[in-house]
Amino acid sequence: MSSRLANSSPLFRLITDIVYLLIGLGVVYAWFSEYRKRQRNPGPELFWPGTTRAPISGILITISGILLFTVAETCAEIHYQVTASQTVSNLHILGATVAAAIVEEMVFRGFVAPSHLRGIKLLGLIVIGSIIFSAIHGFDFSTVQGRISLIATFFISVWLYLGRYNPLNPERSILPCLIGHVVRNVAVFGVKWAQGFVDFNS
Repeated sequence: MSSRLANSSPLFRLITDIVYLLIGLGVVYAWFSEYRKRQRNPGPELFWPGTTRAPISGILITISGILLFTVAETCAEIHYQVTASQTVSNLHILGATVAAAIVEEMVFRGFVAPSHLRGIKLLGLIVIGSIIFSAIHGFDFSTVQGRISLIATFFISVWLYLGRYNPLNPERSILPCLIGHVVRNVAVFGVKWAQGFVDFNS
């Protein structure tokens, strides 16, 4: 599980987490505004990607896979006895990680992922996009913890791409990806909480 801003002051972390949360909420509001507009007046996408309906089945499949990957990652950390190497988080980081999930999905499964892609171009997008997605999280590949997190993040990214590009999501809505990534980050927070790595007093 990733760590961030470990050496920053508590006030700086609080301010940045609030800023992240506000950005995420702004993106969600803008996306849903366009989504509602397109539901009333069907037409091509305007600015925000994937503003189409998503069947419940597609959303549930995406969430189920995300939870399975998170459980597998946690089990690997326990097996290799690296759980204790993670940093302590605080409560307000939850809002920031949810916001980060929203922004990352808009970029990786949205703006750089046109809904019309098929075949080898789609495969290339999924592989290259997932490599970049994993790399930007800054995991230390020289450690067991870092390798576990990097591998898990890569496969989770692949799964999120499949959440948009699969037969259960015929209109290529980005909604399953948004919900799946938010569930992922909340689940990671829940695991850290259960393992005693969340400080509610900071």
